[in-house]
Amino acid sequence: MAWRTLAILACVGVLLVGGLTRSNDLFPFGVLDQFSSGTDPNGEVVNTCLQGIREGGAPFDIRFGQRSVGIERADVENSLPAIKADPQLLAPLAAEYDRRHPDQEPLNALVLCQRITSLQDGTAQGEEEFVEVVRWEAS
Repeated sequence: MAWRTLAILACVGVLLVGGLTRSNDLFPFGVLDQFSSGTDPNGEVVNTCLQGIREGGAPFDIRFGQRSVGIERADVENSLPAIKADPQLLAPLAAEYDRRHPDQEPLNALVLCQRITSLQDGTAQGEEEFVEVVRWEAS
């Protein structure tokens, strides 16, 4: 009986800490914020993107994922402040892309970008805005 009570108190304590700190670190015992709020129908939708550039070539879109650069978009978005501070953190993504595409020229640059869509009454309005967040260039 005592160990069951302690287990329940521990779970309630972890839930309480996760809820009060609004932290996802204790998931599944904390909040999961990514689904807890909607988008303002008159706001913006920000889509993080990745573009590769080869020697003398035009930028091209690269999908996030295990089959492409070895990491998911959400993981990159969670590390955005660190990547902005140190663009060299994009180097492993470029290396992984090159490793998975040995028949193509290696990347000279990798651009972390965002495509921003403005909404009006929940509907996309106007042209999509393209913003270059940070650029990594091969040495």
